[in-house]
Amino acid sequence: MTHTIVALSDTHEATLRNFPKALHDALASADLIVHAGDHTAMSLLEELRAIGRVTAVAGNMDSTAVKVSLPSRQLFTFAGKTVGVVHGSGPPWGIDGRVRKLFPENPDLIIFGHSHVPFAGIVDGSYMVNPGQAKKSYAVITVGPVIEARIVPL
Repeated sequence: MTHTIVALSDTHEATLRNFPKALHDALASADLIVHAGDHTAMSLLEELRAIGRVTAVAGNMDSTAVKVSLPSRQLFTFAGKTVGVVHGSGPPWGIDGRVRKLFPENPDLIIFGHSHVPFAGIVDGSYMVNPGQAKKSYAVITVGPVIEARIVPL
């Protein structure tokens, strides 16, 4: 059996209203929604929580309210796989390596954001996914015996 994560990051909005229907439909069908930071406002996080199960972290551009209510890093088990989530920091070049070093636990999957550059690939044994900036793309991650990710352009 497989389970689906819809991952997004860097929404930089207070509401989901300005996002395409395709993203809304994907979020509604997800077993888990992961937001890798830069929601900007609590209102967007609350909208996501009204849609389904959400795991989220704070990013550098989030409001103080978001930053005090969310951790900067998460590590949890989903569908039998260990998943790490963090926003990320610094310049876009080399971000995958910097983020990977934040997880010495060697999770099966790491979801991150910050760079606005979509990415899906293996780094030091962990499948890493950056869904890109939410106005331009999101990721659909299938978790089963293997992990597969698809970046969906908007």
